[in-house]
Amino acid sequence: MSSRPKLSKIKRPIAKSTSAPMRGVEAAMYLWRQVSKGGIVSESLRALGDRVSPPDRTLAASLAYALVRRLSLWEHLREKFLLPRPEKFSKSVQAAVLMGAAGLTELEKFAPAALISSLIEWTKERDRHGARVVNAVLRRVLEEGPAELQRLRNDDRLESLCLLSGVPSWVGERWRRDCGPAVARRFVEQNAGGCSLSLRLSPDAPRDLPQRLEEAGQIVAESSLPEGLRLADTALPSALPGYGEGWFTPQSESSILVGTEAADFEGTRLLDMCAGRGVKTGQIAQLRPDITVEGWDLSKGRVAAGVREMERLKLSDRVVMRVGSALELEPLAAPDAILVDAPCSGSGTWRRHPEGKWRLSPENLEELTELQYHLLCRAFSLVKKGGKVVYSTCSLLAAENEEVVKKALRAFPDISERLLSADFGGIACGKGRMLTPENPWTDGFYLAAFSK
Repeated sequence: MSSRPKLSKIKRPIAKSTSAPMRGVEAAMYLWRQVSKGGIVSESLRALGDRVSPPDRTLAASLAYALVRRLSLWEHLREKFLLPRPEKFSKSVQAAVLMGAAGLTELEKFAPAALISSLIEWTKERDRHGARVVNAVLRRVLEEGPAELQRLRNDDRLESLCLLSGVPSWVGERWRRDCGPAVARRFVEQNAGGCSLSLRLSPDAPRDLPQRLEEAGQIVAESSLPEGLRLADTALPSALPGYGEGWFTPQSESSILVGTEAADFEGTRLLDMCAGRGVKTGQIAQLRPDITVEGWDLSKGRVAAGVREMERLKLSDRVVMRVGSALELEPLAAPDAILVDAPCSGSGTWRRHPEGKWRLSPENLEELTELQYHLLCRAFSLVKKGGKVVYSTCSLLAAENEEVVKKALRAFPDISERLLSADFGGIACGKGRMLTPENPWTDGFYLAAFSK
């Protein structure tokens, strides 16, 4: 029986600058505690501020991401070695064993003895008797864990591959049902890969921006997209040269393709129904200096971030961001085109945001698909006659993609499929196409376009 803590809705952590400094393992345990409460590793790490030195920050991030990316695997090892049952032990013991299993397996440059010792000391402050348990269990993980991992590698079942790759087993089964066993295994394996930062260049970006980034310590490569630029690793975008000047925006290459498709329409007004922080909103406005863009989002915080983004990109005069439900707001003027970049499971972006996969369940997936259906229907009803609607998700699940589209088209027989104008590539899925996370700069995305 798994004793995984409930991963609740995302909450932004608040750091206290007056708190004592943290060492790497202690900071990693703090990050895991925040994730368990609904936080995000990257935001929780930023919230620590200067409480963690750069070397300890690197160690904390490495440990926390190793834990979250393959959480079900570490739970499997915990249940195998923490006997008789994990739930009989304190939460401190359970968390230390999870972190230790992840660190001992994945952190090759960190001495196992030092990691075990640090976790014992961390546990001792919270559960003195439990510290002995942590010591015993982690030594078993160190000695017997490699054999268990090899057993899983030799097991051809999809369930074992899901454990090794860090994909919820029920999602793997969905992929097998939707796409067949071969594609399902491909999706699971791709989710185990790493990710790197992709940048979308602004029209006014200087030609020597790649050189400036390299001088700042980045390894830069050309993208297959004319407006794209690839970095060899991840980085904090706001710390890169040119961010404040609006010369680039962090955006995956598949997301760039979605924005390119949405910008290709006849008319002068576009509505971004689920604009979020305005990444695609700003892209569309940059691609089409002749249009006005209206962006909606339910979150005041995201809209505020979107307003700041338009200011950074110098687009505030042509982009209006509004707070409210996309199912209730009325556009300021009838839109010639609508982008519905719908809230979704994010299953195509789990490499970047691993917390999301453990918060998803069949029940809230059903809630998401119902919302997506209503959003697409609202777009069909709002767009002008002859106008264009683009539907996209960063999901690889048919329930959120072709099944939503199929249901909405049945409700609106006057809406017809429209050929994609962007060179989206990918796999044909019903009325749309799907990109898979086949390289570090591409997330999984679904895209379909329609005419009224």
